[in-house]
Amino acid sequence: MADVFISYASEDRERVRPLAEALQARGFSVWWDRALAAGDDYARVIERELSASRAVVVVWTRASTQSAFVRDEAARARDQGRLVPIRLDREAELPLGFGSFQAEDFSGWSGGPETPEVGIISEVLKARLEGRDADGPTLETERKRVKRRMKILSGLGAVAALLAIASALYFVAGRTTSPRSTVEQTAQFERILDLVASGQLTGEQALELAKLMQGRAFDAAEDGADASVGALAAAAFESAATELLQHPDPAVRTAVVKAANPTTRAAGVEEMENLGAQGGANTGAVWRALGALKLANGDGDAMAALERARSANPHDKGVWRMLSKSYAAAAREDDAEAARLIGDGLEAAAAQDWEDATTKLDAALERTSDSDTRGFVLGQLGDVAVAREDWRAAEDRYASALGAHAEDDDKLAVAVDAAKLARAQQKRGDRDGACDTLREAQAQGASVPQAELDTACSAPPGRQEPGSRETDLSAARP
Repeated sequence: MADVFISYASEDRERVRPLAEALQARGFSVWWDRALAAGDDYARVIERELSASRAVVVVWTRASTQSAFVRDEAARARDQGRLVPIRLDREAELPLGFGSFQAEDFSGWSGGPETPEVGIISEVLKARLEGRDADGPTLETERKRVKRRMKILSGLGAVAALLAIASALYFVAGRTTSPRSTVEQTAQFERILDLVASGQLTGEQALELAKLMQGRAFDAAEDGADASVGALAAAAFESAATELLQHPDPAVRTAVVKAANPTTRAAGVEEMENLGAQGGANTGAVWRALGALKLANGDGDAMAALERARSANPHDKGVWRMLSKSYAAAAREDDAEAARLIGDGLEAAAAQDWEDATTKLDAALERTSDSDTRGFVLGQLGDVAVAREDWRAAEDRYASALGAHAEDDDKLAVAVDAAKLARAQQKRGDRDGACDTLREAQAQGASVPQAELDTACSAPPGRQEPGSRETDLSAARP
């Protein structure tokens, strides 16, 4: 069990990662990983970790303020005196009931582990864990000292920041074609690249530059293109670019800037494709940005990029919706409708509209043939069943998902859904079945935590409900 629980929206996962790693580097025991889907989080893992934590860091952003899950976690932490809020997006409007709680300002945070912002939140967490007043005079003095230092640092960097934005405005707004103007625009663009390469942007700078880049990137989209395609792609590119512009590797930052500029797009796309092929924490954002650019510009390779983005983060409803458009353009009608329904189902689940989520995901399943997608959708249906506390339905869905994962030999997915299936079985009192499920997953080569095995296999045997059956993962099929 961790002392510090981080609550955040799944869309902000890669923005939160540096914070979690920075706190861990300072010796805090942190739980933050939302690799498991929402249903599993709320069935057992989230409940356990949230209850056991002594401090809850709530990361407020534009996305998290709209998340029912984050608001629920924040309310519990507030009511129990464990709330430690921070603000990554200054313009995000906090939910009712949280405006009076001081949220540490991380809107200008560079993502570095040794920054003043991390120093402040570390002191606040220490005070919480030691039972001291986190709003006391000592910490307030520290906040003022750090803010003075930040003001000095921001003053030193103000000229560069303003130059970057001014250059970006020139770069976006320039439309004349005279030789002199072209030379000037090229020089300004090269200056942007130098600035972006020389230092990591803050969250606000990255957002502003991403918005400007989006305007330029999609200005050259094909005439007569579907407006809904352009809107989806533009929003996806902006969010991906904001994330990538804050990446610690300058090669990532400059590649996305090049890709946004029509005159350097070919080189930028090639650099991003190489980065995406290398893998890493931001792979999903790389392929999402590429897929959005290619889709908006009628590139036939858009589908391949979007499928890679989906594989990196299958919970991204925007990627599913862009895939739907891409499949439709290729006359793959069933795949297009299935992708649309999955995107809508994920949105319904995020809003906790479990009935609508079930309806849409079930409809998607009827149109889905490949085992990878079927496994994902079945797992999501299992999560929804857990949220509704329908343990029998959850067991059936997870067992079918495991069959699909076994068909693909996806050991990671087997490990995740086997753990979920075992928990659903335990909820129904079938401890023997839960133990067998985990042992079978382990026999298939999946990594099953020893703690999960101990919990399922060392407890006294339970009595199965009438009509329940043993689970054979090798035989389970969707």
